[in-house]
Amino acid sequence: MPSDNAAKLPVEVLELAISGLGSGIWDWDLANGTHTWSDQFYTLLGYRPGEISADFVTLTEILCHPQDGPILAGAVVNLKENENVYDLQLRLRTKNNGYRYFKCAGTSQFLGGKLLRHVGTISDIHEKYTYKQGLLENENLLKEVGRLAMIGAWELDLITRERRWSPQMYSIYGLEETANLDNFSTANFYNPWARLLIDQAVEQAKINGTPWDLEIPLISAQGNEVWVRNIGRAEMINGKPVKLFGVMQDLTENRLLEEKVSVIFHHSVDAHILLTAGGVIDCNQAAMEMLHFQDKSELISLPFSFFFPEVQPDGINSAEKFKEIYELSTQTGYQRFEWVNRRKDGITLPVEVTLKPTTFNNREALLVIWHDITARKLADDRLKRNQAMLSETQQLTHSGSWETNLLTGENFWSDETFRIFGMDPEKDMPVGDTFVERIYPDDREKFLSSIQNVIKFATVASFDYRLMYADGSMRFLHTIAKPDCDADGNVVKLYGAVIDIDERKKAEFELIKAKELADAANIAKSQFLSVMSHEIRTPLNAIIGFTNLLLANTPLPHQMEYLNFLKYSADNLLVLINDILDYSKIEAGKIEFEEVDFNILKLMENIRLSLLQMAEEKGLKLKLATDDALNVLLKGDPVRLGQVLTNLVSNAVKFTKQGEVIMSATLIAHCNDVMTIEFKITDTGIGIPHDKITNIFDQFTQASSDTTRNYGGSGLGLAITKRLLQLQHSEIFVESQEGKGSVFHFRLDFQTGGKTAAIPAETPEVKTSIKGVRILLAEDNKVNVVLMNHFFRQWEVDCSVAENGLIAYDMIQKNDYDMVFMDLQMPELDGLEATVRIRQLKEKKYKNIPIIALTASAMNDIKDSVFKAGMNDYLSKPFNPSDVYNKIATYNRLTTDQLYQS
Repeated sequence: MPSDNAAKLPVEVLELAISGLGSGIWDWDLANGTHTWSDQFYTLLGYRPGEISADFVTLTEILCHPQDGPILAGAVVNLKENENVYDLQLRLRTKNNGYRYFKCAGTSQFLGGKLLRHVGTISDIHEKYTYKQGLLENENLLKEVGRLAMIGAWELDLITRERRWSPQMYSIYGLEETANLDNFSTANFYNPWARLLIDQAVEQAKINGTPWDLEIPLISAQGNEVWVRNIGRAEMINGKPVKLFGVMQDLTENRLLEEKVSVIFHHSVDAHILLTAGGVIDCNQAAMEMLHFQDKSELISLPFSFFFPEVQPDGINSAEKFKEIYELSTQTGYQRFEWVNRRKDGITLPVEVTLKPTTFNNREALLVIWHDITARKLADDRLKRNQAMLSETQQLTHSGSWETNLLTGENFWSDETFRIFGMDPEKDMPVGDTFVERIYPDDREKFLSSIQNVIKFATVASFDYRLMYADGSMRFLHTIAKPDCDADGNVVKLYGAVIDIDERKKAEFELIKAKELADAANIAKSQFLSVMSHEIRTPLNAIIGFTNLLLANTPLPHQMEYLNFLKYSADNLLVLINDILDYSKIEAGKIEFEEVDFNILKLMENIRLSLLQMAEEKGLKLKLATDDALNVLLKGDPVRLGQVLTNLVSNAVKFTKQGEVIMSATLIAHCNDVMTIEFKITDTGIGIPHDKITNIFDQFTQASSDTTRNYGGSGLGLAITKRLLQLQHSEIFVESQEGKGSVFHFRLDFQTGGKTAAIPAETPEVKTSIKGVRILLAEDNKVNVVLMNHFFRQWEVDCSVAENGLIAYDMIQKNDYDMVFMDLQMPELDGLEATVRIRQLKEKKYKNIPIIALTASAMNDIKDSVFKAGMNDYLSKPFNPSDVYNKIATYNRLTTDQLYQS
């Protein structure tokens, strides 16, 4: 260390040296309390020496920045206590330049532990400080920009192999900033193909100084794919690379955004078109498909008006209208509207357009999105058409629809519902409670209970009621109500239909009245036919009966001819009466079909035999042709089948002059015990004109007037035949050739038991003796009494006569009879009532004695009445004497013991 006697530099020399460094000196002598500032101190602050006070207060409180004064004072206090030095950056206020940054350094002098003075310097560092702060701010700005733009910087010294990264580089790789770059290779973050691209780029940069710019993916430390843009180059010295440096930008979000935009723009089902003032600059695939372009190049640069029809559906020019809408879009930011486009082939289609003004490449642009609404328009059109049709249909059918929300109480009615209820859909509102008051009082309870049942049981209701109107009228309505339930099964809504059925109801009432009148007319007709049948059959019975008596008494030859004519005429009259009655019964639906066992071959043979004489008298052959397989018992109605066949065969014989008539039956099918049999009647007669075939089955109709004149007949036989077959689910067909003959054929199904029913051999009829039989004849017609007594005398039958039912009732109690023949229509007491009274008598013989009705009526209800009254059988007038004989013989077979047994 230097000695105390060593030479010391004068203060002036030190001050000169310090001022040469650009610093000012200040001295605070604590022993005498003086403050001294060097001239340079004043100069640095812009003052002249002595211009301001040189003291500690001036320095800390006047010259120092308010925020920095306490810092300087604290540093000086610290010097007093700790004998330290200080080095501060402070802001001091200069005379002319405001606050500037100064470096303030100071120290203290102590002697024997006693503080003697404070000494310090100030140096102007304003430019240096602000420059450094600028650099720091720029560095922070770059860091923030790098973070925001996701750009990181990197550098690799090829000589020292030292790497330097900006903070964003660590973020891109998913590393902490504290990571040691020497511990890993960035190549491991890339897949092989990306690594190959980087290696090739770096190699070219080292060799040729070629910079690179790559977009490649890397896998971050967390395993996420990160797309980056890697830009780099090599620093060359003397043709050799010494450093690699560059930047890396995270493009992941951009790539996702681009992918989203690509999906939206290129893969959207809606057409996207980007256009500028020069025309279309881009479009997606949907736009080309919508406009029917095959290549985008065809569409690019076309004026947008190319896709406009001349006018829009509202009649406004398309170009003018689009211009107006575009201007609105620039004001509001976008516009959405319906439009009609024109395709390349000229066909128009409806679209919903969205206009979005935007910019592209620093130019104004317009993004246009077209959504094809063809299907929606068609659906709207269908909906409107259906609504119009529904409204029209409801008006035509006088039916309306309605809906009631049980939760809100709201009612919704169709226009026709308003009209049905006598209200105006434009002026009136749907009503609920007041509507019920308009229901006719007698129908109100039914209406309300029906609605309550729909709500309570969630069922559909359908009911009629009457509604009263303001003009005092009343109409019948029909309502259908259906429930609508929530998830819990509670009825929350009712909907349905209301139909004006007033006209229908009136028509029903008219129909009911007409039916009642028709029923009354049918009853009157039946009664008339019954009376007329009785009145005609009664004298006809006498005519036929006495004719038979005369023929049986060996008349003279010329008398025989007259009697045969008389019998023929009477028989024809009887056939006509029977036909009229049969047709009347068919019309009234009173024909009943039996289901009994019978042999069809036997039936057909009997029909042939009954008509054989008629055929032989005309020199005709009447043949029968049948299948052997039909010799079985069938279930059916032999009477009605016999009636059909008899009608057809008798007609064939009647209209055939020469040749033959063939009646045939053929088995067509046999399945599940059901036989289908085809019947044919073939003749060689006069035939039927082709234009008359369809008419011959009409009532009272024959082929021509000549037919009626030459052959007779009523024209009812075929009409009856056709209806009898239709009632058995069959149809009759005809093939005929005029002058050559006809074929009538039909098919019927019969149940079969499969049992063969052999046809019994014909045996001579042996009449059972009825001699001595005691008969009570109750008959008021004297002619019939004479006729019956004549036959009874021939048969040696004992007969008593009662002129009415009352006498018969009295006589049967006074005498014993074997049987009673009871006429139905008699004075005093008719046959039905007389029979009822007889059956009510106490003795058992009155309940068992055979009572046979004599009736001139063939109506079914008469027959029913006969059996209901307690009669055993009936004979229809006019009757054949043999029928009377057979009835007596049949009921006489019962012995007296059998008749009167208990």
